[in-house]
Amino acid sequence: MKIADKNGKMLRYGMLVPLALMIASVVSSCLSYSNAKTSIANDLNDAMIALVHENSELWTRQDTITALRKMHEATRKPLIYQASDLNFRNSVLKDQAYFTLALVDEKRTAPKLQGNKIASDSIMLVPERAVDGVAIQVQGFADCSMVSVFAASDQTLPSVLFALSILSMAGMFLLPRKVIGLPIALQETELPEMAGIPLHSTEHILDGIKLTPMQRRFARMLLEAPDMRVDKATLCSALWDNKSNAEESLYTLVRRTKTALAETDIEIICNRGESYELRVSG
Repeated sequence: MKIADKNGKMLRYGMLVPLALMIASVVSSCLSYSNAKTSIANDLNDAMIALVHENSELWTRQDTITALRKMHEATRKPLIYQASDLNFRNSVLKDQAYFTLALVDEKRTAPKLQGNKIASDSIMLVPERAVDGVAIQVQGFADCSMVSVFAASDQTLPSVLFALSILSMAGMFLLPRKVIGLPIALQETELPEMAGIPLHSTEHILDGIKLTPMQRRFARMLLEAPDMRVDKATLCSALWDNKSNAEESLYTLVRRTKTALAETDIEIICNRGESYELRVSG
């Protein structure tokens, strides 16, 4: 398997971490948003109950019912009670919340309000002397936009998860490739197999061996070549630029390099006079 394939697979699996963190951030953000809406609705419920306890006798009087009936016949809209004087846990609701009083009976239903609103539960107030099934429906509403609900929600955990996903994604691309696997120079090539020699030790295999600059250059050409084998023409061209006596010079260089490597585990093999090969044993 090529090194690039291995690193590509590691990168794909590694991307699962920032992806999972991003999904967790979105899910937790939606949950926080939903909890904020529920909290606003509960705040409306508590304020509505307090308001009804304070005004139930006034709102169930016959003159109030008569006024509500006339208003309904004229406007088809409920009576709106502003809630700026009520106490809310979320102080922003003082400017955004209100309550409706609607007359309902067997023939009438509470008018529906249009728009993006958060609604509380409703309370039905039945007058003591009501003979026609008339009741007063009280319900709270808050004109909260998505932005205001989002601002009221606790986004600490989603923000932390989002930051971690960005940092982990950046780390996948910014950290040196050698932290993931191997140096960049080896990413796109398939390294030759060497019996008994760890891959990371090939660049140091000639360390400590006494060689002339030309001998070391020759040995490194073999070491870095595919299968550690190079044909004579390539060696002559690279080492002597195909001079007239290049083959004789190559023969002398090979012989002297063999002598220098005689006491090591490295051997130079001549393949039918066409190429030279480096073999490492031990």
